[in-house]
Amino acid sequence: MHELALAREAVRLVAEDAARRGCARVTAVKLRCGEMTAVLPAALQLAFTCATQGTLVAGAHLDISVAPARAQCSRCGEEFRPEAWLLLCPRCHTPGARLLAGREMEIISYEGA
Repeated sequence: MHELALAREAVRLVAEDAARRGCARVTAVKLRCGEMTAVLPAALQLAFTCATQGTLVAGAHLDISVAPARAQCSRCGEEFRPEAWLLLCPRCHTPGARLLAGREMEIISYEGA
């Protein structure tokens, strides 16, 4: 379950930044995960709850948005939204396109007091 490691790192980063800014408590965290990261939002939500225990992020609301994947064919240059890990170009049917987006996991924002 790599979601726990990801949640711990996100909590660590948010807690460090919030403490540096003088926040006593974080009330909300917004994350964006690419659809090709293999992150399960429900598992990440549970992992986040566990990872926040004993931190200034404990009890914070987690908002997860999923960023769509985009790929570009290495043969014909077509940009497309892949439907599977094969990354098959819909125009020329060449496999193995370059993934342009969809692997990211970003902390978008957090709210604290």
